[in-house]
Amino acid sequence: MIVLEKEKTPKNRRLSIPAIVGITLMAVVLLAFCSYHFYMFAKGTQLRTEIAFADDAAKSLKTEVFIVRDEKIISAAGANVVSAVRDGTRVGANDTVAYSFADSESAGNIIRMGEINELLEYYSDLVNASSDIVGDTTAHDERIMSDLYSFASMVSSGNFTHLNENQNEIRDAITSKQTATGVELDLSASINALKAEYDALSASTGSYKEIKSGGTGYYISGTDGYENLLDYKNVKEWTIEDVENIMAATPETIKESDAGRLVHGYYWYIVCVTETSAINALREGRRYTVTFPDSSVNDVTAQVVSIRSDRTTGKSLVVFRCNIMSEELASLRCETAVINIEEFEGFRVDNRAIRTNEDNEKGVYVVSGGFMYFRKIKIIYSTEDYSIVADPYKDNDIIENDNPSKYLHLYDEYIVEGRDLSHGRLITG
Repeated sequence: MIVLEKEKTPKNRRLSIPAIVGITLMAVVLLAFCSYHFYMFAKGTQLRTEIAFADDAAKSLKTEVFIVRDEKIISAAGANVVSAVRDGTRVGANDTVAYSFADSESAGNIIRMGEINELLEYYSDLVNASSDIVGDTTAHDERIMSDLYSFASMVSSGNFTHLNENQNEIRDAITSKQTATGVELDLSASINALKAEYDALSASTGSYKEIKSGGTGYYISGTDGYENLLDYKNVKEWTIEDVENIMAATPETIKESDAGRLVHGYYWYIVCVTETSAINALREGRRYTVTFPDSSVNDVTAQVVSIRSDRTTGKSLVVFRCNIMSEELASLRCETAVINIEEFEGFRVDNRAIRTNEDNEKGVYVVSGGFMYFRKIKIIYSTEDYSIVADPYKDNDIIENDNPSKYLHLYDEYIVEGRDLSHGRLITG
């Protein structure tokens, strides 16, 4: 007799907690993987483009410079010297450039009397002037805000050279707005008080001696101890070592009898020692723009008169010549300068758009008529974020040796971001 085994009823098996956690994690990873590739696929079908606009840039060198002038110290018989003319003023051979007083109080009186004269002249102009924009304060408000911004920038930079002038500009702007709104200014009391103060100071001021220029040239009040450390007339013989020693030297002691300096001639020099590799593009005889960022001096144009290099040290001495003078320029000596070595004009291109084709040529893909095309570029200046590329119809090298039509043109729409870029590809999506 055959005995059949009794069927065993399967029991329901429950998953353990670790198994559930594992399965859940695998599901999350799978979902993230699919989502990522779906996102990348969708992103790849989208293109981000920009327009090639005209732009320019400059390659510059920041370096320490030393100012050399043909200077002669003007001596006075005593101390308590007060200047009679502004720094940088052109004077004649027998012009009075300063006054020497027997006591410091009299010298102070003369300075204050000069300030009073300026205030009286200013008040006189206010009384006789009328606002040029009566009833409309928009322009006045813009001027006030501009002057206040300049004042704040000056305070922030720590350069107070023209602080008083800036304060006067703010005062003038506010006064001009007041007159534009019909406010009548009665300055008679202030004018009378200033005249009375002037008369009192004049009566208590002692005798003085006039100090003559002793020659023709530009007058600079005071001395700084760096006069004539380099022989102005032997500019062609200056060496790298000479300039380095002077820039590291301690200035000579200033004498109380020094009443200022007379700068002869029309030219003065800007000299610097820098790495030769940094100034390869500089050329003797050419003019360059020089900026003094730590001063209030405007940009100056200076001509390179000599470049002397030392192959052993890799350093070069560069000498610039300039022929303009002003009150601000007269105060320069040891300065930080920025020299604009080269200027570049072309089209601005985002660096993310630059690619290389199968011929190892650099270029960008442009969008035109629903298709994308590769256009070559010639980079003439580059930063971390963007490049300036040559205008193919203005670049002699491209015109003579290549076809300008194969290059990026002004106002071309080029692709910054996108996938599967290729020449002649149809743009879809």
